[in-house]
Amino acid sequence: MAEFNDDVFFATASELNAKLRAKEFSARELTRAFVDRLEKLGPRYNALSLSLREEAIRRAGQVDDEIKRGRLRGPFQGVPFGAKDLLAYPGHPTTWGAQPLAGQVINETAAAIDRLEKSGAILIGKLAMVELAGAAGYRFAAASMTGPGLNPWDRTRWSGGSSSGSGAAVAAGLVPIALGSETNGSIVTPAAFCGVTGLRPTYGLVSRHGAMALAWTLDKIGPMTRSVEDAGKLLQLLAGGDQRDPGSSGKRFFFAPQFVRPFKELKLGFATSDWSDLAADVKAPLNAAFEAFKPWASSIARWNCPTCRMAQSIPPS
Repeated sequence: MAEFNDDVFFATASELNAKLRAKEFSARELTRAFVDRLEKLGPRYNALSLSLREEAIRRAGQVDDEIKRGRLRGPFQGVPFGAKDLLAYPGHPTTWGAQPLAGQVINETAAAIDRLEKSGAILIGKLAMVELAGAAGYRFAAASMTGPGLNPWDRTRWSGGSSSGSGAAVAAGLVPIALGSETNGSIVTPAAFCGVTGLRPTYGLVSRHGAMALAWTLDKIGPMTRSVEDAGKLLQLLAGGDQRDPGSSGKRFFFAPQFVRPFKELKLGFATSDWSDLAADVKAPLNAAFEAFKPWASSIARWNCPTCRMAQSIPPS
């Protein structure tokens, strides 16, 4: 029996997939370990909406058979993942984070979940969210049937909305990757608060079929991961046209880090109007970060933009 510790629980999806191919442990063993951890610690952060233990372990056995036969599907084969509970999954509740919808069952598989499952990834749980992704408006983090999303780094603080469970679950090593959704900050906010990589895709790039609609002209489905590499690979997997989504652009995305421009050709910039209001204990580390980037960037620009501030008193939806 393989030993599972933080080196595994906090590994990237790419690292876990490599270990599975090297047969350091089986997909079934890995899945069971992550499900145990998700069920044990998920409620601690109000991150878990629904465990899918039985289906996940059964699917993991199928993945082990595929790997044994040399049928390799890509970088997420055998990797456990979680999905925000606004994405439909047949035979199980999709609550949209709202107590009145606790028994709602939508018997179809959301396109984003379907793409991951077809790649060999294993859905182990539905992750908590702000109720209706903030559609009814919310002033408090507790606007969720599972309670306020708690930050794994400090449980007295919010994990961010509305993909609160996805951000907390990745940060706490409960899942290596998760699916979130964003209308106006719901991926990037919990990613920033919890210290994980969150990617808000271009509108129309990822199918929203099977997802709760908040604003058809703004909604996006995107990855939340432990590394930029995983986010890029996951976006490549998720992106693509879908006639079932009327907003689909029909475009693709290809993760090609070998073509990234050298850092010396990049410029960094920030708005001084935002900078001036920061507290000293926040400004100091940001100044240090800019100093660290100076040797690598061609220039660091400051500009005045008094209209670019966003109302910080309104939680993102």
